[in-house]
Parts: sequence; structure tokens; C-alpha cells
Amino acid sequence: MSTQYNTIQAPYDYIRKKSIALIEHENIRTTLAPHIPNARVLELACGSGFYTYDFLKWGAASVLGVDISPVMIEHARASGSSPVGTTPASVLAGNNNKKVDFLLADCTKPERYPGAPFDVVFGAWLLNYAPDRRGLLDMFRNIEMNLREGGRFVSITMPPAENPMVSIEAELRVRPPPEGSGGLYYWVLNDVEDGVYLHVKGHTPLGDVDFDCYQLRKSVYEEAAREAGLKGELRWGKTEVPERWLRGEGEGGASLEELRTYGDVTNYGVLVVEK
Repeated sequence: MSTQYNTIQAPYDYIRKKSIALIEHENIRTTLAPHIPNARVLELACGSGFYTYDFLKWGAASVLGVDISPVMIEHARASGSSPVGTTPASVLAGNNNKKVDFLLADCTKPERYPGAPFDVVFGAWLLNYAPDRRGLLDMFRNIEMNLREGGRFVSITMPPAENPMVSIEAELRVRPPPEGSGGLYYWVLNDVEDGVYLHVKGHTPLGDVDFDCYQLRKSVYEEAAREAGLKGELRWGKTEVPERWLRGEGEGGASLEELRTYGDVTNYGVLVVEK
């Protein structure tokens, strides 16, 4: 997993204020609702803290955020409304004044973190950095070794599809550049064995967002999860636009025309797997 986010933190955070990012946030809140009360949460690829502190608001007992980007980690620390400790162990030792902490690490490599196993492992836009089946398996092994028996892994992914090219073409057709989906659009750089290699771009007043990632076949995600040891229930969700956005009451500036397209062509998948 690269540190390409080091240079795009400010424009990326700007993009994450768009309607589709806020809708994603609402979808995750709904998905986690049965699992997060009093949970100890491990957040992989936590970025600048888009979700981190809200896990506590939703009922989590503690959160450990992990990311490879020191720029993102420092911004997440600074943006916290709760006191933040200096070591991951401090979060997990029962100190109520330190419910959130951060660890600089590569989430693509299997590593047991301090305080494991956790009740919930969460990763927004994590799995799309696996270039192939082997890389994806390493990510799922990292998830498995840090998740307790009966715990859940929840992730925001690229749209689940057996033919990623068809999915990408559909998105470009209904939400073309330059606005795309909430200010981001992407195109295929080349095919890879298990899917496609993409470039993602967005324009903001704070600069451009530019990064590369992958969209692998849906079955590859499922097979890797099972091989890594996540043997429980596996299910997929998709973009669900809350009614208040469709009534024109939602934040983020999306047009009704854009919002309606998400019912036909999802912008992301929501993967939930039980260990």
C-alpha cells in the first residue's frame, strides 16, 4: 500500500464533504448499528479520521486507527475531539481518557496489532489497493488475525462485479467527468489478471486528487476472505441514498439527477464478513 495520500490530504478531505461521501457515511452507520455498541474497533486505512471519532459517537468503546500515511495520521490526531494517546497500547489498557489512538503501519501486511483481537475491523477503501489475489489474501489475513471469533469485518469497496470493466463503463456513462461521482472519476490504465488497474482523479479548489488503485472481480474478494479464515456469513450491500437527500434536504451539493443515478449504478459496495 503506497503513501500516495501524503500529497493529496487536503483535496481528498474536500472531496469527502461531497454528498456521496456523506451518504456512504450514513450507509456505514446503518450497517454497523447492530455490531458497534461497546465494541473495540480496529480501523484499517483510517486516513484523516473521516470515520474514526464517529465510531465513539455510535457506541464503540475504543478505536485504533491504522494508516501508512504519516500525513493522514497526523491530521487525524489533530482533528479529534477526544484526547488522543501516543501509543496504541494506551487505548486498550482501559484508560477512559484515551479511547482513540493511531498507529503508523502498512495495512496490506499481516501483523497482529496491540490489543488484538478486536470486535469490529473496519476498512473504507482499503481492499482496492490489492493488486491481485495474493495481495488481497494478505489483507484478509491481516484482518483475520486481528478480529475475534464472531466479530465482523466491514468494508467500503469498489462496486462488486464479476466484470469490473462493465461496472466502470456504466459509472462513466451515468456520472461522466468532470463531476463524476461526488467529484471523482476514474479510467482504466490496464487489465490485470484478476481485474483492472485504475487511475482516480478529482478537481478541487485545494488542488487535484490523483491516485491509482485496483478493482478486482467480486469472486476474488469472496475467495480471499474465505481462504484467510473468515468463514462466517458474507454479504454485500450497495449505495443506498437516504430519503432526505432525495427530498433535497441532504448535504454535499449533489443534484437530484446525480442522486437518482446511484439507484441504478452503485458507487461502492459494502462488504460484511463474520469470522
